Amino acid sequence: MMLLADGMHINILCLTEHWLSKDQLKVVHFDHFNLMSKYCRTYNSLGGSCIYVNNKIQSKEVSRFNNLRRDKVFEISVVELLEFHTILACIYRSPDSDFYDFLNKLEELIIKVYLKGTCLILCGDWNVNFLHNNSKLQDLQNLLLMYNLINMIDSPTRITIHSKSLIDVVIINNSKEKRLVEVLYMGYSDHLAQYVCMKSVQEQKGPIRMYNRQFINMNMDYFKYLICDKKWIDYRIR
Repeated sequence: MMLLADGMHINILCLTEHWLSKDQLKVVHFDHFNLMSKYCRTYNSLGGSCIYVNNKIQSKEVSRFNNLRRDKVFEISVVELLEFHTILACIYRSPDSDFYDFLNKLEELIIKVYLKGTCLILCGDWNVNFLHNNSKLQDLQNLLLMYNLINMIDSPTRITIHSKSLIDVVIINNSKEKRLVEVLYMGYSDHLAQYVCMKSVQEQKGPIRMYNRQFINMNMDYFKYLICDKKWIDYRIR
């Protein structure tokens, strides 16, 4: 892995399903990288996620999302890339977990990041097949679309004798900037690795204001009053 990282000038490594405890993960070292954030299961074995960042990049672990963490459902590691004003979240979701619990936690994460005026990158193994259209995928894509987010990976990330699936994602803001995206066979996992190269994002200034309509009875009654008060005969299609 490190030979590949050196050759491709990789600055950040995001891993899911490391299967390690906190103590075991402490002794796993990559040259020139720091383990900045990790999730290890509390009540179950396997699973997990972690983020290693090159020691030349200023970063810190973000703990304010720890309340979203839950074994199997939302196994999240989060760092802030300080120079780029960006939150990077690596998430693992087990295939037998509650999908809509995951979706609710994902939306809460997105809202909290955007309210701070910070850029967001999401990655990991979500066990939602982007090649198989169904109601769960549609709900996930609708959520991403609502916040102008897009999955950059468009080819299978797990290939077996009997099937192909795209369950590993790299999700960022949908923009016209050019990016290099590759899916690589590493030789030691049944999942393919995702390699993404992108320009550093511009820092956003100030928090982003978000507005929503309040559908309460008083507002609905007032809207009905305004409708009834109009003289509709005066409005004609021309």
